[in-house]
Amino acid sequence: MGGEVAPRTEVRFVPSVSKAPTIVWLRQDLRLADHPALAAAEARKCPIIPIYIWDPAGEGDWAPGGATRWWLHHSLVALSQAIGRGGGRLVLRAGNSEQVLADLMNETGAEAVYWSRRYEPNVIDRDKGIKERLQAAGVEVRSFNASLLHEPHTVANKQGNPFQVFTPY
Repeated sequence: MGGEVAPRTEVRFVPSVSKAPTIVWLRQDLRLADHPALAAAEARKCPIIPIYIWDPAGEGDWAPGGATRWWLHHSLVALSQAIGRGGGRLVLRAGNSEQVLADLMNETGAEAVYWSRRYEPNVIDRDKGIKERLQAAGVEVRSFNASLLHEPHTVANKQGNPFQVFTPY
């Protein structure tokens, strides 16, 4: 079809000496193609620091099981290789997500943190707190929908309220 753009499979992580870096916090979206947070970071035309944080305590009731950890390992290896082909390096850290992000910002001078939204209740609360505290410290923080066709809060019935009864089509 005319007008379609082939999905991007490689991102250039070329450093810039004139602008502070943007941290892209990778979570469940371990890909380079069709990644809104990464695309927004690229648009800033500054260095990009991709990071994955292993924080099972921050997952609450949604902590990853054995099969998930196996998948995660292989996905991170593949992602790290893809980022390396673009001239970058995937940063892997473990610990409290907020503290890890703060430490990385202090180490690198990053002035922005971007990530893709997640929708588990405790993760929503955690992310909201992280976003508020970073913004209060003067950090540019943006989160993106990277996995859903529509954000949950935008799906409403004719009265503008959330659906409460689900009937067959």
